[in-house]
Amino acid sequence: MQAKTVNASMGWNWLKCGWNLFARDFGTWFLMFILLAAIGILLSFIPLIGSIALTIMMPVFMGSYMSAARTLDTGGSISAGSLFLGFRDKSSMNRLLILGLLYVAVEFLLLFVVFSLLGGPAMMQASEDGTIDPSAIVMTTGMSFGLMLAMLAGMLVVMAFLFAPALVILDGLAPVEAIKTSFSACLSNILPMLLFGLIYTLLAILALLPMGLGYLILIPVTLVAVYCAYQSIFH
Repeated sequence: MQAKTVNASMGWNWLKCGWNLFARDFGTWFLMFILLAAIGILLSFIPLIGSIALTIMMPVFMGSYMSAARTLDTGGSISAGSLFLGFRDKSSMNRLLILGLLYVAVEFLLLFVVFSLLGGPAMMQASEDGTIDPSAIVMTTGMSFGLMLAMLAGMLVVMAFLFAPALVILDGLAPVEAIKTSFSACLSNILPMLLFGLIYTLLAILALLPMGLGYLILIPVTLVAVYCAYQSIFH
């Protein structure tokens, strides 16, 4: 897959496109989101395993969102059951699950590195009674560098996995190839990505005002906007 480099203003256009697709069938998108949230809540009752299982399956659900968005974008209709489109084709489902496993592995590696840079030195400065002095944590050498490194690593992970589900389910790419392609596409479109992220951050703050209820709209719109971004960059 060859990614195109688009104008920086597309960061705003992606969100507008996401809203337009959401508005075409907002009831179904809302139901899909509620259903996904319910699955997440149910799995959260299973200690540790539940959250890991959800993380592994999340690319399948995201692939379902991408597939549903394309269906609606090309004149088709969707239903709440569209949330499970990613599970219908075994080949695509397996590749998406591998994508989820790779994401979990990367996250565990990132946590290990962050703990080594931040938690490890702080633990060494723990007091004799086993408690950690907060001032020792703040003053730990390399703390600021570690936090900056963690934030940068998190951004790189997002770039690597942002378009991967769409590339797997809509274009048939292998998981590793999808990750590399997603990262390359985000890197070559860093300006619209930054604008997209900035606008999303502002909208996320506004969504908090009505007791966080704005997220019931913002999250589905943003997920559909990712499809719009994928569509403009790759097709």
